[in-house]
Amino acid sequence: MGGSFETLPPIYSARAESGNILTFCSEGSDSNVKPRKRGQQYEISYRCPGYDRPFFERFGTVEDANLRCAEIELARARGDLRPPKKAGRTRKEYITVGEYLDEYVELYGLNHWGDSYLSCSRHRIEHYIKPYLGDMLLQHLTVHDLDTFYNNLIDTPAVVLKGHRNRDKRVSTAVVKKVHDLLRSALNQAVAWEYIPSNPAEKATLPRHKPKKRDVWTPTEAKMALELCSDPTLKLAMLLAIGCSMRIGEILGLTWDCVDISPRSVQHGTASVFINKELKRCDKSSLQSLLRRGHSDIILTFPEWKQSESKTSLVLKGPKTESSIRRIFLPQTVIDALIVTHNEQDKMKTFVAEAYQDFNLVFAHDTGRPYEERQIAKKFKDFIQEAGLPSVVFHSLRHCSTSIKLEISNGNIKAVQGDTGHAQARMVTDVYAHTHDDVRRNLAKKLEEDFFRRGEPQKQASAASSDPTLEQALQLLQDNPQLAQLLLAASKTLPPK
Repeated sequence: MGGSFETLPPIYSARAESGNILTFCSEGSDSNVKPRKRGQQYEISYRCPGYDRPFFERFGTVEDANLRCAEIELARARGDLRPPKKAGRTRKEYITVGEYLDEYVELYGLNHWGDSYLSCSRHRIEHYIKPYLGDMLLQHLTVHDLDTFYNNLIDTPAVVLKGHRNRDKRVSTAVVKKVHDLLRSALNQAVAWEYIPSNPAEKATLPRHKPKKRDVWTPTEAKMALELCSDPTLKLAMLLAIGCSMRIGEILGLTWDCVDISPRSVQHGTASVFINKELKRCDKSSLQSLLRRGHSDIILTFPEWKQSESKTSLVLKGPKTESSIRRIFLPQTVIDALIVTHNEQDKMKTFVAEAYQDFNLVFAHDTGRPYEERQIAKKFKDFIQEAGLPSVVFHSLRHCSTSIKLEISNGNIKAVQGDTGHAQARMVTDVYAHTHDDVRRNLAKKLEEDFFRRGEPQKQASAASSDPTLEQALQLLQDNPQLAQLLLAASKTLPPK
């Protein structure tokens, strides 16, 4: 008999030996539990009290299937019908997609993922995959099932998590792609574990997805923003993002012991910051799961400042990747801003005294409490609106920094990669480098001068140009037409005469 079940009671065994098993299965039963042939096997299905879905079992012979039918009927008559006991690992042919994904997260995810991807994957499994595919047997999952699933998913409302605004959004094609990437990885592992012979996700067809292009400031706009910003906290964050290509988590997690701005270092041009951690708000359940496996990279968990119980914790943790651990040399402008901030913090510590919670953070409130990403994002958004600058998100400054450094380094990708901390150099050019129209216009102008008109005599300056300063200003505006818009926007912030 297939599976591992309890020993049959004497009355059950006697009935079985009498050869009346089929009669016992069908008579007096309201569920019609009987075998159905499936290929070379015999399958039975039945329901148990307290379980929403039916249970399926398969046997090699009709005799074994009928014997199981009799056992089910006897247990139902006694009122103690339960699902079959599993002997060790779930039998591969009966495991559902939902059961398999739980196993995949437990055995694979907790050994390979960080807390962020772990919490996002659990969310996508529980809210998007299980409701549609969870009860399907893994062996029965086909390419057509996945195509239908993806096609239907984009017509469903997006799941709104607690704390997020409900804007009645539908599931985007970007989310569908992330769900597909998760399923493809999970099913590749199912092939490795010999649950299925091949991965149906490899041939699935996704809805057409067009990645949204990130808006990034030009160097002129970034320079103007730094000149207009009067908030010292926001300005220092912008300087570190543009000057050091740092992520917001790395900026907010920076501690003074990782900042070298000593007079000797400044004099020798070796002033730097060392990136070895980031500040982040993480899901508590994901952190606990990783901690149980010994894979936690938490350096410090900050105290809870909210009165109500929160599902997340604010932590200092290891960086995003191993390549993110790096030393970045500082421009003098960034050094000056850090020195001012350090002096102001020392004054505040003296003034607040024991009320100051000192976590040694570069970015801290007047009481020492750390700044969070959402707070800097709010400051940045309000500043952009007040200054009349093009709307971008804070992470765009890292893209802007990468583009500027590629240009001024004459395309030294490895040097720029050292600052950005990317594991692969192609990320620098494929994702983070942006070419703006003013750069391309200057390129066309340089091509004209250095190629098409090389060797020709220089044109004489116009005799009518009596003011060379004015001529240079006009030329600057012609080369950078966006500068005029920024100057007009800046003039609006000046006090009236």
